[in-house]
Amino acid sequence: MGPMKPAKLCVTVTADTTAELRARRDQVGDADLIELRLDMVQDPSAAAALAGRKKPVIVTCRAKDQGGHFKGSEDERRAILSEALSLGAEYVDLEWRGACRDLIQETGGRRIVLSHHDFSGVPSDIHGIARAMLASGAEVVKLAAAASRLSDCVTLRNVGRNAPVAMSLIAMGEAGLPSRVLAGWMGCCWTYAGHGVAPGQISGEVMLGQYRFRRLGERTGVYGVVGRPVSHSLSPIMHNAAFRYFGIDAVYLPLAAADFDDFTTFAREAGLAGASVTAPYKIDAFDGADECDAVSHRIHSVNTLRRDGHR
Repeated sequence: MGPMKPAKLCVTVTADTTAELRARRDQVGDADLIELRLDMVQDPSAAAALAGRKKPVIVTCRAKDQGGHFKGSEDERRAILSEALSLGAEYVDLEWRGACRDLIQETGGRRIVLSHHDFSGVPSDIHGIARAMLASGAEVVKLAAAASRLSDCVTLRNVGRNAPVAMSLIAMGEAGLPSRVLAGWMGCCWTYAGHGVAPGQISGEVMLGQYRFRRLGERTGVYGVVGRPVSHSLSPIMHNAAFRYFGIDAVYLPLAAADFDDFTTFAREAGLAGASVTAPYKIDAFDGADECDAVSHRIHSVNTLRRDGHR
């Protein structure tokens, strides 16, 4: 996979009430952090959400224009986040362009996750946005953007290269799944898991069980199935189970490429070791392969690609 740094796992929990949120918080098993989405409960209370916690938390009360569900005023939302800080929450999440970002000055940026979400796609000025957020003084900067291509993961990864502040970089949607599983390769301080709270988000159980998130490292071989769509494919379940059974240091991902050039760009940057090929890219894979066997030449298509030097 190449250079990477260890990334933590943050599991997002939601509920209808704060009491239920607290109960679900305590049911989370192997996570480094728990994100408490107070904007999604009917009776948001930082004190009630934080009471008795055993793991570090991020308190989030997301505004509607950033994909949240908070129904109160901005003053009420700010009061909840301020209370969370005063009660010792490890982090609170503030929107980059939100009315609550003045809390950065009050805290000197400590324990602040400054976030920006774009559900329409990767902004054309993504690097400028990142520079502005990194200069804010926040302890952590989170950038999440809807991915229409696998290479959007690469674009976001490049945003975080040599960043002076810890970052969490997430490509949302089917094409963005590699950014979540390969968070260390992305350069993230942590990534998010949960039951579909954000587009393309997968559960902590799937991250840890199927994709063995804790075991991924620089020597891990990255494989996948390339197609569009691929979310229905059972190949990742089968291949990852086989890797686990035979003790192979590898992971197998669904790769929802916009076109075959998009796949080759991602494959090159991520150091992909090999891929299964499904519709609609079997002929493109044949045309793009450096070498093919006799059967592939006869049918003018391939269903498996191997990067030279990998067996």
